[in-house]
Amino acid sequence: MIGFVTTMDDKDNWSYYIKNFLVISRAKIQLGTPPHPLLGLILGATTISQFLSSISIVYILLYFLLITFACNVNCLYDVHIDEKYKQHMSSAVRNLGKDNVKKIIILEVIAILGLASFLVMRGYYITAVLSLSGLLFGYIYSAEPIRIKGRGFFSPFPVLIGLYTLPILGGWFIFQSSLSLHIIIFCIGYALLNEGITLVNTCEDYKEDMEEDIQTWAHILSMKKTMRIAFFFTTFGGLVAIIGVILKPIQLGWTFYSIYSSVIFIILGIINTLMILRIGGNIYEAGRKEDLELSCKEAAKNMPKWFISSRYPLLVMALLPLFQF
Repeated sequence: MIGFVTTMDDKDNWSYYIKNFLVISRAKIQLGTPPHPLLGLILGATTISQFLSSISIVYILLYFLLITFACNVNCLYDVHIDEKYKQHMSSAVRNLGKDNVKKIIILEVIAILGLASFLVMRGYYITAVLSLSGLLFGYIYSAEPIRIKGRGFFSPFPVLIGLYTLPILGGWFIFQSSLSLHIIIFCIGYALLNEGITLVNTCEDYKEDMEEDIQTWAHILSMKKTMRIAFFFTTFGGLVAIIGVILKPIQLGWTFYSIYSSVIFIILGIINTLMILRIGGNIYEAGRKEDLELSCKEAAKNMPKWFISSRYPLLVMALLPLFQF
């Protein structure tokens, strides 16, 4: 999708517009995001059949509309910056036309409000409110006049809350009516884990953001301190998230049918721990280099791999206990 070439003939077929839409929706990055809603649903469900119910599909669809909306808004309001640093993004906006992108965003909002209304009618009030909160966070993160992404200390919070916390809680409240210890612990750990990896990207964009007068933690705290925080968030948060997954069957008093399933669960816990420690170690080493700007840009290339290798093993580990009944 990145770097595709278009001609005038391309504009006569739907593939031209679909390709551009996928670019402004960051389709490749979205491949790593399904665990966000799925983990909330899985941790909230008590049986595999409950998890596989039709309401789960509705919630997952709502999530992808929300994240696509946030990506589209970001591309629209960052087009002047992307002209310099991410030309494939700005080109996609131009190819679609700014007015058309705005129309797409409006249609996404209508669809999101429609699904949120459906949740309200079905009695999922908390999930509906959390989804609308996610809609708000997705907008104010990039859009003027608020544009929190450039507001210094507050810049990470829309992502930390809107992307890494609310989707988990929204899925949880599909099946549960109140918070439990293991979901609180998991949410804290999972949000820190993902934000830690995201801070590497914050450091990667240090120079570009400074030229555009965008203030982030890297500018306020320095790149070195931000990378240290990234290491701590990733390592500590990842281990806490694993503990949250382990606590669910323990807290509910579940037992595994066989020694084999319990061994698999333990092995998955060890794999997750090793993955987290490895990612944290890579971030720590990147933050020690003398040329931090270069090392952060090199490290940021691994972010898609880090997200996938930290999220999906957690997903598999969380799913296993649902088969024990």
